[in-house]
Amino acid sequence: MTVSNSTPLIYLSKLNHLWLLRELFDDILVPNLVFEEVLRGKKLGFQDAGTVERAEKEGWINVRELTEEQSLACENLIDSFPQLSKADSSAIILAKNEEDIVCIDDSVAVKASEALGVKHIGTLGIILKGVKEGLIGTEEVEEMVLSLPDYGFHISHGLINEFVKRLKEIR
Repeated sequence: MTVSNSTPLIYLSKLNHLWLLRELFDDILVPNLVFEEVLRGKKLGFQDAGTVERAEKEGWINVRELTEEQSLACENLIDSFPQLSKADSSAIILAKNEEDIVCIDDSVAVKASEALGVKHIGTLGIILKGVKEGLIGTEEVEEMVLSLPDYGFHISHGLINEFVKRLKEIR
């Protein structure tokens, strides 16, 4: 089981590739704060929120409420990383307690997960892993990644260049 934050769920859904999470990691564990964050998009008419909700109803995305002890650990993590959201913190703490990977993109969240020794993978890493596993083709992936900013995904030119470089290494 792998823990996911909202960003990979939202953007893989927008790309019609949420299924990659299921294929690569089997079951996905999502803190209730993250799930609520995603579902707020449904009220705004975002189809990706409905896709994530269907995956939860199908049973391969599992929503979990944090224990009191985990909630306290989240607050402590936020004290150390004040720009970290409660949802990001909950995903990191849940991954730490499950001794699993957290799917997360935010740079502050990545630093916080590293500080706790929690392995992480971002949306681009998930897509690369899908290519390595033969689940998606490289041509399709280049187009997908280049379209991410159109959906509001914040990505630097340097990161895009690094992604393309890694993609070429796979070919």
